[in-house]
Amino acid sequence: MGRHRLRPPSAEPAQGVAVRQLLPLAAIAVVVTVLAWANVLPRWPGLPHLVALPPLDLFADLRVLLTRATSVPAFVLFLALVLTLRVLVMAVMLGGLSWRRVRLAASFYGVLLLPMLIAAEVDYIAFAVLYARPFWIVVASVAILVLLAGPVPWQGSTRMRTALTRTWRGGLRVGILLPYGAVVVLLGVATDVWPGSTVILVPISALATGVTIWLLSRPPRSGALLRLAVAGVAFLAAGSAFVATRQHEPPPPPSAREGSLMVMSGISSSSGHGAVFHTRPEHFGLTCEQMYYYSYKGPGDGQPRGFAKCPIRTGAPFEAHHTRRPMEEQAAVFAEQVRGLPRPLRVMAHSHSAWVVWMAVADGMAPEVDVLILNGPFQESIQGYPPPGENAPGKVAGDLLRVFMWAANHFGALVEPDAPATRATLGDPGTPPAIFARPLPPGVRAIALHAAADLPLQPSGWRLPVEHNACPLRVAHTELPKSDAIREEVNRFLDGRPPPPCPPWRDWGAAMTRGFSVPAAPNLHPWS
Repeated sequence: MGRHRLRPPSAEPAQGVAVRQLLPLAAIAVVVTVLAWANVLPRWPGLPHLVALPPLDLFADLRVLLTRATSVPAFVLFLALVLTLRVLVMAVMLGGLSWRRVRLAASFYGVLLLPMLIAAEVDYIAFAVLYARPFWIVVASVAILVLLAGPVPWQGSTRMRTALTRTWRGGLRVGILLPYGAVVVLLGVATDVWPGSTVILVPISALATGVTIWLLSRPPRSGALLRLAVAGVAFLAAGSAFVATRQHEPPPPPSAREGSLMVMSGISSSSGHGAVFHTRPEHFGLTCEQMYYYSYKGPGDGQPRGFAKCPIRTGAPFEAHHTRRPMEEQAAVFAEQVRGLPRPLRVMAHSHSAWVVWMAVADGMAPEVDVLILNGPFQESIQGYPPPGENAPGKVAGDLLRVFMWAANHFGALVEPDAPATRATLGDPGTPPAIFARPLPPGVRAIALHAAADLPLQPSGWRLPVEHNACPLRVAHTELPKSDAIREEVNRFLDGRPPPPCPPWRDWGAAMTRGFSVPAAPNLHPWS
């Protein structure tokens, strides 16, 4: 007896998860598969995440609940049920229902609930307002949370502090989690290549999760912290290389052109303030005398110059609220402002204004337009948001969107989700495709220039019905109008020169992150 001291349970070495303990995961996979086949669960690329390694499963749960719950009480009720189920399943997988295991599982999901709820809501907002930057922040944040928290429950201790210590000493188990992350990415790619495979991939995802849990429950091999350091250095090197290779050499200046150019800023801009005001006319063979600026307020005798590279000689001064007036009015005042401008008339529209100019030209309101240059257009929206006070799918996500926008407006965001223009183009996901479904008049040339980072928001494809869709550019959406890459593509198009070959990997980022999207609105089927 003197030689055999009892060791407290928290100090016991990890014993490993037995295969039979993973049976609840298999049961969850069967339930998810059946409910998806029955259309109870949405068949979207994130469906395999419902049987992913915690906390990625929680991120998937919240994306479904936020976009499908029709009221706040329904959201709270189903969230409580889902959390209870997740806690019990994890406790059983840890070795059986006991107070200590339930406490560990409840602590795990309880701590991660708020960050994952925020991530799921921001993910929804990115798709609802068609702004890619929040989406990429979510992808990075969720990946970090999974890397930090994924190994914790499986370290052979029912005490959170001990499990955290073992996770760190095990080098965050990057040798296991990085291959698992690659599998998660490949599952998203598979849903992009074979849209009908989503349900079939659920059992595969569950198998990958089960193998990962089993490996995480084994004692780590020696050199764990070294592997973590090597992974960190490799990540920093890859990130640096990615940033360094985004640089684009300025193209040679084009020959002088006749005619004129009107530029149109995006929503929430104001006179002289917006990305498109940085456009230099000499980059396109023009002078300031040939340069015109669209005003959302209407015709006038000039506007404050702000950041504009040329004096703004026409149009009435406008503020952010003018960009949110009804879309029909925006198209009408555009038609008024292009009358009498020198031909050939080229119009460079950025983001929201691409819808405005397309409406005006396609409906025959602006026959003076000869060429459309669309910077960052969105031909698709998979999520809208119900009107205030209406109980419908997405009710909770829409209400939280308004709270987020209210907070963001205190930092200069100037977003009003229920203003006429935003309500029409963002609140109703059917509007963007309806606008671009209208054919342009014969003889109107058009080029669409897309930011590669925007492509995840367009699951049905990014190509518009135009003469040329430029190869997706490694430029941020807000930087498109002033980038050197735009100069080269536009001048080549205006000169009638053929475009260079498009590297096939330019749109791989969209496929690789497809699983991190939110379910589409119930009446839309972009992945069918």
